[in-house]
Amino acid sequence: MSQQSQSNKVWFVTGCSSGLGKSFASHVYNAGQTIVATARNTKSLSYLPDNDERVLKLQLDVTSKDAISRSIAATVDRFGRIDVVINNAGYCLYGDAESIPEELSSHEMDTLFWGPVQITQEAVRIMREVNPRGDGGVVVQVTSIGGFLAVPGAAFYHAGKHALEGFTKSMAGELNPEWNIRLVILSPGGVKTNYTGASEMVAPRNPAYSENPSNPLDQLRNLIKDPQLIAGWAAPNDCARVVFDLINNNDRKTLPTRLTLGADGFAAIQSELKGLEKEVGQWREVSLKVSPLAQ
Repeated sequence: MSQQSQSNKVWFVTGCSSGLGKSFASHVYNAGQTIVATARNTKSLSYLPDNDERVLKLQLDVTSKDAISRSIAATVDRFGRIDVVINNAGYCLYGDAESIPEELSSHEMDTLFWGPVQITQEAVRIMREVNPRGDGGVVVQVTSIGGFLAVPGAAFYHAGKHALEGFTKSMAGELNPEWNIRLVILSPGGVKTNYTGASEMVAPRNPAYSENPSNPLDQLRNLIKDPQLIAGWAAPNDCARVVFDLINNNDRKTLPTRLTLGADGFAAIQSELKGLEKEVGQWREVSLKVSPLAQ
């Protein structure tokens, strides 16, 4: 591995205006490495210096194919490489799945799936063909536990996150180990950000659902605003530090395919696995009826 990639990695992070993305960008910069911080509005990146050779601020809407390509090209033009990508940009679209307008659902999928897919594709090519041979790189997909399980009221959020996880796991198996490129799914539980503010959208409600005073969507939105619940969530700065240390202090080949953050995230995924194992086991006899060798 080259001296540059060991001491001063180039990080390309999306969604750096606030929350987890801001924490990633700040931590990378404060640790002395190079940060390419992107946001839809670069004014939101004022917490980073304007005249520093280790900082590049880029306007990026991840739903724009051209903007993605320009951002990747600008990064390579400036720094000659990309070592770490963190696909973090996103928001949660709440609503009743039956009646969410296609315009809103399509934008959610473009943000959570198609944008990160394009960034991943272009980054992998850079890591293989532009970075010094064998240096490779890491792509981190911030899918949250919402990419592993699903709750009522956020169908297209879960669809986008589940799709990105499936894409990532499949693509990871396609990469030649000699390229030294690793794809990591990051599954935080609750994180103390403003995700319930600027990073959410509520679609017009369907009266057939909303007129029920105990409808699941209202219950969900009330739950995630509960101060007692939020008190147990992770701090974004801690999440950024753990991921930064993981990438910098471990052999890339040993990095996990999935990293879960937070006690709540860990418990939620364990519960989902136990429930799945139980249900599959309960219906085993029916499942095997179509398998001749299992008769």
